[in-house]
Amino acid sequence: MKKNILLITCFFITQFGIAQVLLNEDFNSYASGHLNTDYTGITPGQGGWMIKRSNNANATAIVSPESGKGNVVTFTTNSTLNEYIMIQQAIDALWNNRTAGNNVLKFEYEVFGTGFFIAEGSIWDGGINFINLRFLATSGHRIEARTIGSVTTNQILQSYTSATFPYNTWHKVEFFYDYTAKKAYYYIPNLNLFRVDNIVSAITNLQDNISLIGSGIKIGSLVKYDNIKLTALPSVPSYILSANEIVSAKFNMYPNPATNVVNITNSENMLVEQVTVYDISGKQLTIQSFNNQIAIQLNVEDLASGTYMLHIQTNAGLAVKKLVKK
Repeated sequence: MKKNILLITCFFITQFGIAQVLLNEDFNSYASGHLNTDYTGITPGQGGWMIKRSNNANATAIVSPESGKGNVVTFTTNSTLNEYIMIQQAIDALWNNRTAGNNVLKFEYEVFGTGFFIAEGSIWDGGINFINLRFLATSGHRIEARTIGSVTTNQILQSYTSATFPYNTWHKVEFFYDYTAKKAYYYIPNLNLFRVDNIVSAITNLQDNISLIGSGIKIGSLVKYDNIKLTALPSVPSYILSANEIVSAKFNMYPNPATNVVNITNSENMLVEQVTVYDISGKQLTIQSFNNQIAIQLNVEDLASGTYMLHIQTNAGLAVKKLVKK
């Protein structure tokens, strides 16, 4: 039997150190039917889950068995209009009672979608979903991420057509927020999608609840969620950091050493959004923006002679390359 919220925190040893499970939810201990009969977000339902939906909506969140998975929660509606529904769980107390030093918050879940829908997982603070990933299967077919403090718009991880969008498959999603380094990581293992973003250093709290959302759904739409888990970790796992290295390995820079301009290209048509230049002490020096170009020219004429780290933000994640300026 899976357990909702672990009031007595569980610990487990991994290759990364001692991890602390704060919440582990798979709905198997719940009765079939409505996860919560109150759809106004006022009264908690099974497992303490709150539910909100758009006014006068018919959308429901139903606990039901699924072959090979046990119980899952399904969002659906019989309406021909686009509707919105969200399940939400408070996490502030769980996070604030974590073991000292476990300053990486990991949020993971599994999601499945059919038809016309937007499926989003978010970590919220103060009414703002500051870390957000969504599968968008509406007029545009893509997977997007947004980190408040880094960007204000959704950044495309992968674009699809209606024929290639990954419908009808369970996808595991992993978020990491490193409170020490002020970085957010997004990872979808089975689609090999990865992104890392910075959070502005002035933002400190950044968590009071998590949510799972189905929006734009109408008759024929189906969004399912399962295996929701929240963990406090002492560090970002090595497999996440190595995903960053894989992106970096796909980029070439020349000339290097450079004098005035350095050409940056990649082997897999990744789109460059911006390049941030840091000195070897980690001080940010400049940011140059690009219009989602595959090959770019970076002006380094004003840099003093020395060694620099270039953080190349792309639609597939962050690449980090070392540049020597003559």
